[in-house]
Amino acid sequence: MQDKIELWVTCAPTGELHNFWVPLDLSVSQAAVLMSRLVEQRHPALWQASGQEDLMLCDPFGSSDGELLNPNETLRALRANGTVANGTHVALA
Repeated sequence: MQDKIELWVTCAPTGELHNFWVPLDLSVSQAAVLMSRLVEQRHPALWQASGQEDLMLCDPFGSSDGELLNPNETLRALRANGTVANGTHVALA
């Protein structure tokens, strides 16, 4: 899966952690909307996709915990600069 990155995504209303393999060429905004729609399908009573979702880094031991990812940046670019890697934990916001 060279052209994908593994992200662990928390959705606060459900309290669940979801694992996604996301194409690297998607922007953060596109990835957030895609993952949000999938979470909505699984939990329609608890989550409603708006199309305006953001992704926030969740690393309680890192200095970037709570930082919103740039919605216009591709996941490939964020991986290249070390912001995300396989297994990065993010939250839908």
